[in-house]
Order: sequence, then structure tokens, then C-alpha cells
Amino acid sequence: MAKGNFSATSCIKEHLDITYKKTKTSTRDKYAAVLYGINSVLKENGQETNPRKMDENTINFLLRFWDDLAISTKKWYLHIMNRYLSYYKNTVIEDMDIELGCDTRPNVDWLSDEECDLLLSCEDFTPTEMVTIHLELCMGLRVSEVCNLMLEDVHIDKDPSKCYIAVLGKGRGIGKWRALPFHPDSEEVFKAWLEERAKFVARIRAYNPFWVDPGTFLIWCHYRDKPTGGKYTERGHSLDRAVIHKVRERFGLEFTNHTLRRTFGRNLYHSGVPIETISAMYGHDNIKTTLDYIGINLEDMGKAMRKMYQYQLNVPGRSSEEEGEDE
Repeated sequence: MAKGNFSATSCIKEHLDITYKKTKTSTRDKYAAVLYGINSVLKENGQETNPRKMDENTINFLLRFWDDLAISTKKWYLHIMNRYLSYYKNTVIEDMDIELGCDTRPNVDWLSDEECDLLLSCEDFTPTEMVTIHLELCMGLRVSEVCNLMLEDVHIDKDPSKCYIAVLGKGRGIGKWRALPFHPDSEEVFKAWLEERAKFVARIRAYNPFWVDPGTFLIWCHYRDKPTGGKYTERGHSLDRAVIHKVRERFGLEFTNHTLRRTFGRNLYHSGVPIETISAMYGHDNIKTTLDYIGINLEDMGKAMRKMYQYQLNVPGRSSEEEGEDE
């Protein structure tokens, strides 16, 4: 950490350069926009801008300033600020243990049922597009997990109950492993992709016998005359450009890899799957994180009210006359 670095803008720049050195440029730019924006707000309102000196008064001012924002946005801003302040050994946000509650506004960061059906019923996907969409929308993998999935992590067995993928997710150290059983369509999708992958490998090695297969489940293959291939990466948008961007343009939809992962959990929730099971399938440490993902919103609360109403109609001892009045 640089010594004597007290200018707010220089502090932000140092934090971005060090903390997000290996982060995608677009993601880093988003963090930068939030931090510089917050710095401007603090400066214009006579608040502390030195990350080493910000205290509860500074954070409470920001919370009041963000009063009209969605709770999910406030949480995102606090997360960015906490990483920034923690870099300068300031734990004020962690010490405050801020509880923002749940957002009751409809959140649209999922595919609708109609959009899901559109993607899942498409018959002209390439094998690469199909397997990527399947892993994220039907199995809930993060884009990093899709890129890092190895051939030996996909277990196909004659007994369907023994088919699963082993996923190395986020966590301390090397990460946490979790096992996910196949979706009913997984075997067909995976076998079609493995056939395509074998063609990629054969084409590349016909040109370059010394090419080394990275061993990842997904690989790319470029160029017809002098083919080469390798592992997809999360950074640099390589998988995004190869799959997500093309599918979005083809269908006129707006979604990201993370939208597909969030939709996976929301579909499970709407199917009646217990939240504890969804959390385990996501690889989350706690149910609170899962609730943020699936987004309990006004539509869900409306359905809950209607379910309660139906229950109340069938309470033992309630007269048919009362039921008729309510209907």
C-alpha cells in the first residue's frame, strides 16, 4: 500500500489498481464509477472523503442519501464501499452490522417463463451454445464454474441416479466442491457437446500434433486453415462473446450469464423446492444469500396471499355460507 496517499481520488485509484488488478475491465469500470460517484457526493456535502477516516456518521449520511434506491442497489454500493474501506484497514461498515431488509420492488434480473421457454425449446443452438445455456440456466453454474469445469468432473453413468457433475465453487483456499445431479436433459446435451469437442480436438491435432488439450469440459476452436484451441476464460468476455452475446442478438433478449444462474434458482423456488435445497445447489454458505438471488418480490408475496386466502376458506368449522360470501 502506498504511503502518504491521502487524496480521495488517489486512494480510489490505488484500491482499483491493486484489488481489481485481475478483474475484467468492464467490471472494474463499474466499481470505479460507483466509488468516484460516492466520493463526489461526500465532497459536495462536506463529508469525510479519506477512506481511513470515514466513520459511522459518513456511512449513515450515505444511507440517508440512498434512501430512495432499491435495497439491492444499496447492498451493492455498501459491498463496494466495504471493500474499499477494508483495503485501508477501516472496518466501520462491518462493525455497524447494517441490516437493510428485503426489497419489495419487483426485480427483473431473471428471465420470464416465456423467455426461459424460448431458450429451452430452441433447436438451432450450436453444441457450444446449448451446453453453456444448459449449465447456467438448468444447473445454476457461475460463469467461472462453467469455464473451469473439467472433463473428469462430468460423470455419465448407465444408471441415471448416478449421473452428476462435480463443481468447484467459491470459498476459502481453493474453493468448495459440490455435486449436482443431472437435469433430465443433461445427458443428451453433454453427449452432443462431447462429440463436438472431439471434432475440435481432431481438427486442431491434424494441424498441430503437439497441441495440448487443457482438459476443460468446454474448449474453443478457431480458424479453419490453421486451427487452434484452448480454454474459455471468465475474464476478457471470451465465453460471453462466443455464446451469450450471439444468443442475445438472435433472440432480442437482454440477459447475462448471471441472469441465467439467478433464473435457475428462481425456477426451483417457483417449483416448490425448499430454500435449503436451492442454497445447497447454488453452493451458498447461507440461505440469506439465496434469498437475495431468487428475489422474493411483490409477485411472490401476492401468490402467498392468495394461498393463505385459499387456506382460510378451508379452515375446519368455517360455514359454507361464509365461504360463499367471500367468494
